[in-house]
Amino acid sequence: MGMINTAKPLKPDAVATRAFAPARTGIADALFSATQQRVLALLFGQPGRSFFTNELVGLVGAGSGAVQREVKRLVESGLVTVTRLGSQKHYQANPAAPIFNELCGIVTKKLGPAEVLRTALLPLGDTVRLALVYGSVAKRSDTAHSDIDLLLVSDALTLEQVYEALTPVEQQLGRRVSPTLYSVAEFRRRRTGSNPFLTKVLAGETIRLTEDRDDLLAAG
Repeated sequence: MGMINTAKPLKPDAVATRAFAPARTGIADALFSATQQRVLALLFGQPGRSFFTNELVGLVGAGSGAVQREVKRLVESGLVTVTRLGSQKHYQANPAAPIFNELCGIVTKKLGPAEVLRTALLPLGDTVRLALVYGSVAKRSDTAHSDIDLLLVSDALTLEQVYEALTPVEQQLGRRVSPTLYSVAEFRRRRTGSNPFLTKVLAGETIRLTEDRDDLLAAG
């Protein structure tokens, strides 16, 4: 995916000095601990994939003991299956579990790639005028190896700052995030000019991560 950077350079510390709304407790935080969220996001966000123990520990980014305790609970409840391959145990979401579909739905809505991205973008505040996930993640046809396609509109951010914000997302999900960055004027120009790439993105399934602060998606 090509990266497009038409934004003006951001003055040092400009993002950090902006005032943001106070943080609120999210639904996911009310239901699950941080470690539980990450374990569930991996296993039920990619239910067709299995993970070995050290892989889960590395991707979750918590202590080995904490991750293994959560996985053990999931296995004992029947929500996750465990298969031994040689000397390693592989864990995978159990499609036969009675609440398999419900958990996949919760993860998709609150713990999946889009939600992780939304959380990562929050510190950038209104410097992000619009952010959309498109492609296979938005269509729910992604695999463990699919990139996460992200369209950002900002007059303040550079690609370097975008990559810096997205690095923790890639580490947490174990997947590459592929951002495309437009300025507000560039987005409008390309939309008005029926740019093939942007037209295709907007005609397909998308997941909005932020408010549309400049009415960029308004008809006409």
